[in-house]
Amino acid sequence: MSLLRNVKIVLLLSMCSAWSYASDSEGAAQHLPQVADSSENTIDRYDAMVLEVAAKTAAEEEKRKAESWKNQEAKTFKFYKFKQQDAVAYSDKAPAKREYQVIVYNSCYACSALSTVDWKVTHLYTDEFTYSIQKASEKYGVDPALIRAIIHAESNFNPLARSNKGAVGLMQLMPGTAKDMGVEDRHDAAQNIMGGTRYLDLMLDRFNRNLTLAIAAYNAGPSRVEKYQAIPPIEETQTYVKRVKILYQRYRSQREIVSKD
Repeated sequence: MSLLRNVKIVLLLSMCSAWSYASDSEGAAQHLPQVADSSENTIDRYDAMVLEVAAKTAAEEEKRKAESWKNQEAKTFKFYKFKQQDAVAYSDKAPAKREYQVIVYNSCYACSALSTVDWKVTHLYTDEFTYSIQKASEKYGVDPALIRAIIHAESNFNPLARSNKGAVGLMQLMPGTAKDMGVEDRHDAAQNIMGGTRYLDLMLDRFNRNLTLAIAAYNAGPSRVEKYQAIPPIEETQTYVKRVKILYQRYRSQREIVSKD
């Protein structure tokens, strides 16, 4: 109602200004009776103009909201986590007739400072993708416990994971990084692990096997780490490094427990 009232006021002021100009002009007396006689038609036209402006404004607002919602949806990727034959499974479609957990990705799994996960006790994935992780570890000399920690932090071992930045798969490879690492299909779990491990090894070499800086570079990029010669002052990266190191220590401890048995 306030919008209609404001539009009406603007239109009335415009009309009054036009009439005032006509009254000051030569021959205005001849026009005044015509204005009075046509006042009813003028009001009808004015109401029609008000409705047209209001309808146009409402349509533009609806369009803006629809585009905003569409853009937000495009930045969010939803997956479903569930149990299938005593194993954890993921799908981009809600499974029928079984309990599931909805997982929404905006960035990497361990990147959000608002995450409620307790990283010191959260479930570890010690048996998933063992063959591919071992192969990558042997080829590039990277501790398999570190590879598992990175996968856990990046995707929570979800091979379907995608971020709003375009990273894909278990180790969240960007298109350019995947190409540089010789990965043809980022969605292929084995290729993703091999490419991600190769990139992680490059970061370790670049920062003289400094684990903290290499982890930071995996998240934020090596140039930013080199700029600060430390973890960049980026909340996501600082959060990520802390959580990866917690997970790495836990995966190493778990391996030692298994080896003793």
